[in-house]
Amino acid sequence: MDNEILVKEFGKMTQIIKQEKGPLSLLMLKAFDAEMNDYWNLIVSTPAYDNLTLKMALTDLITLFNKHLSQAVLETIARTIILETTDPFVKEINQAFKVKNTVKYVYSAVISGINLEKAIIFESHPLSKKIKS
Repeated sequence: MDNEILVKEFGKMTQIIKQEKGPLSLLMLKAFDAEMNDYWNLIVSTPAYDNLTLKMALTDLITLFNKHLSQAVLETIARTIILETTDPFVKEINQAFKVKNTVKYVYSAVISGINLEKAIIFESHPLSKKIKS
């Protein structure tokens, strides 16, 4: 699949998730395998999913994707991973790559012991803590 189509659709998807679920701490595609350029792991982190069971969060996210992404793009997603906003990987990605309203391509990086041969980051930034009054 042409990366341009993938990037365009996930750029729109980033905005849709932010509108429907609130702030995103991380939305990225990580190459499933260095040899398989057409398959991706999708990694998402948002406070909206922090207090849900993994099954509920995945069901909600996949419903959104099925509604808004083309079949061709959906077929490139090999795995969907939802991480809590407090996950060390999310925190380290947020610290290393601040991405908002743009797209960042990453090649050959190691984050929290995870090798990113190729990744596309659509949103990555720490979320401010809400102060309770």
